[in-house]
Amino acid sequence: MSKRFAEIEIARVPWQDYRASGDRSGAVADALRKLVDATTEDDAFGAYWGLENVVVVQGQLYSAAVPTVQVLLAALLDDLSPDARDLVLELLQQIVMGEADADEAALGDADLGDRCRTAARNGLWLVYRELGTRRRETAEAVLDRIETDRPRLNAYLAGLRGK
Repeated sequence: MSKRFAEIEIARVPWQDYRASGDRSGAVADALRKLVDATTEDDAFGAYWGLENVVVVQGQLYSAAVPTVQVLLAALLDDLSPDARDLVLELLQQIVMGEADADEAALGDADLGDRCRTAARNGLWLVYRELGTRRRETAEAVLDRIETDRPRLNAYLAGLRGK
């Protein structure tokens, strides 16, 4: 496949239909592209900050967070640089830990945090795979928030500790 999974997911989302902090939803697609294309730590962090304070701000989610989760999961299928992969998972963690911004809740999107966690559950095994990498702590935090089968999570964590 010549196109990367994340790029296909980015392209299929009508970003203008979603809300972001500071009315910056139009910038989300470009920041996501920059993140998944980042080859250096500086590039990855630059892209990350174009998302972390846009779709999620200090744990407050905006509607653009839901399709962002889908892109981040698709990106975990792609061949990313280690720094980009670190920050894809970090952003996923920030989102699944969040709850709807007050303005989003007032617009009827009070369940935004739950919807983001449900979307993240669709890529559960992609996050489990990250347990065996340098991103283990971040993956554990994501799984702690999204995994509904606690005995399964405990079994995998115990298996990793036994190595």
